[in-house]
Amino acid sequence: MYFRCQILINGISYEATDDLKNWDDFELAYKRSDYDGVLRSFSTKFEFVNRSYNLLKEEYSKNYLSSSAGIAFYKRNNSWNWDKVFQCALDFSSYSDDGYTISINAIDDTLAAIIKAKRNIQYEYLVSELKPQSLYYDGLKFQYEAKYVSGGTTVEDDANLQYIQFHGALQAEGGTRPATVSFPVYILDNSELPKRDSPLVFTDEPFTTDGSVQIFAEALSNIDITLKLSFSFYVTADNAHGTAYADVVLFVKRANGDLARFGVWRHIAGNIPTIVSELINISLNSGDSIGMDLLLYNSATPITMTWTTYLRDFSLSVNFQSRINPVNVDVLLLTTVAEKLLESMTDSSDYSVDIYNYVPGGITRSRLSSCFIMPAESARNLPNAKLYTSFKKFCEFMEAEFGYVLVVEGNNVTFIHRYALFDNYVVKDLSDQINDYEYSVNSSLVNTSVKVGYDKQDYDSINGRDEFRFTNEFSTGLKLTDNTLSFISPYRADAYGIEFLVQKRGEDTTDNDSDNDVFIVGCQYATSAENGNLLLDRPYSPSQLLGLISPDTMFNIEYSPRFMLEANKAYIGACTNMLKFTSSDGNSNVSIAGIKETDDFPIDNRLFTVGEVDVETSEVDVPSNLSGLISLDYNGETVRGYIKEMKINVGKTESVRYSLIVKEIKS
Repeated sequence: MYFRCQILINGISYEATDDLKNWDDFELAYKRSDYDGVLRSFSTKFEFVNRSYNLLKEEYSKNYLSSSAGIAFYKRNNSWNWDKVFQCALDFSSYSDDGYTISINAIDDTLAAIIKAKRNIQYEYLVSELKPQSLYYDGLKFQYEAKYVSGGTTVEDDANLQYIQFHGALQAEGGTRPATVSFPVYILDNSELPKRDSPLVFTDEPFTTDGSVQIFAEALSNIDITLKLSFSFYVTADNAHGTAYADVVLFVKRANGDLARFGVWRHIAGNIPTIVSELINISLNSGDSIGMDLLLYNSATPITMTWTTYLRDFSLSVNFQSRINPVNVDVLLLTTVAEKLLESMTDSSDYSVDIYNYVPGGITRSRLSSCFIMPAESARNLPNAKLYTSFKKFCEFMEAEFGYVLVVEGNNVTFIHRYALFDNYVVKDLSDQINDYEYSVNSSLVNTSVKVGYDKQDYDSINGRDEFRFTNEFSTGLKLTDNTLSFISPYRADAYGIEFLVQKRGEDTTDNDSDNDVFIVGCQYATSAENGNLLLDRPYSPSQLLGLISPDTMFNIEYSPRFMLEANKAYIGACTNMLKFTSSDGNSNVSIAGIKETDDFPIDNRLFTVGEVDVETSEVDVPSNLSGLISLDYNGETVRGYIKEMKINVGKTESVRYSLIVKEIKS
């Protein structure tokens, strides 16, 4: 016989080839699931008679549900020696005995089966127990705006707040000496200001008549600002003695007490308003402050004047860019997270994880080697910060982001690029020794659209409009189905999302919708004495990045949707050679090294086609390399394809059925 069988009880192997009653029902299969590696599977119900019946019955009688037994299958090789095909435990909870035959199922206790059963379970881990590394996080430069409204001593009862007036008590003292009052402005609640490390302090400048210097902003560090000022005003005099006029003065009070004017706007008494519309750039040093005064003049006898500005025309804002002070954030190696998940699923540390070509901080940088995991709670620096994830989410992230899929061999788990599991050379030639040839199109591979990126996030900030690491959608140009191929990572890469969480540091008692999220962040090991092991990876110069508020501080550039397409393009190419951009959930104006995220995406090669071929052959030997091409000849054509499924009936080894994913057909 081509195969043999043994049962294992208490560490002793017993020959069971002749005791396995249902050999003809037992089928061994090699199968790809989701176009990754080839895995072995087999039927799980076994029927034993003769000595094996007695041995299993005795084990169950002695140990009841604590019984332990296994089954092993061997295949004869070309040297007529026996190679073990697989071994698994028997499930005594499925035990049945009719007096002649014991029926029992197998427990596939291989690592692949354990992962399949537990991959959806979400685990939580203390970050401090996962050997975190420290990232010197210096953040993004944000655009901020302090917005003001004007106010005064009286406000007319008007729903539109059309004007504010000062009445009566303000009189000039003759000559050119003015009556000085503060220009009243009040900061609005809808201003967008830094939540931490602000370089400016913003206050109200109330109405005063005592001539004291009032300010509405003070610099805590050196900062460049742009002040936008727009309004109209006029003054009127209650009598005709002398010439009445007024100046609105914008000034900077330096840290040493000196005053410097940055704008003066005059109106001579009359009913035609003076219109002010200015954009003023000001460089402030630490300790400098900004304010505005209203100077009322009369060249002759003191008179009573009225000053009016229209609120509907009033606009004052202070615009500036600011960046938080650097902080240290705990980040994790991809392999550390994968190994911990594997340990949780198997309740054992005997298994290993390898991510092919993942060399964090290696000499040759890549978007994979630069990738670290940042739990949201680490970004916020919460006490006892935790990571929340499942093995399934980790696998989905690896596939969407890098085109890497899971391969399980023995006690080892490897993440490797999908392309490496489709070798482009023939490992078995069936020639024309085939029967029952059938070609068909796998409609599940025919896609109308492709979605790539990350789930869209909503930010309470105008800066969030700059974020481009959300979902982009492309059309394949096909109209045959309504299928959508999706590469959406469950781990986030939005730099603004990370920044907003870091800015929430100190809000320990405030829950956040993003606290359970997992981020990835591109890092490189520090080469000097920064306060951390890692620095943010910024591989592009500002001149190579267009469409961003602050290209010099942007990070996670290489985790944009377009790079995700690059990682998976030959797989996408099964059904198309061009993706045409249709929509984006984020900033669609971004260009990286001359290529826009919204450009059409050409695909110059395909991993395989949408065709499949089913055949039966008498060539029963299993190929030594299950990732290579199987070749066959039919009707004058040579068909080459990859194993999708290979089935061998162990009890009837006369033939093998192949289902092949077609790579090419040549005449």
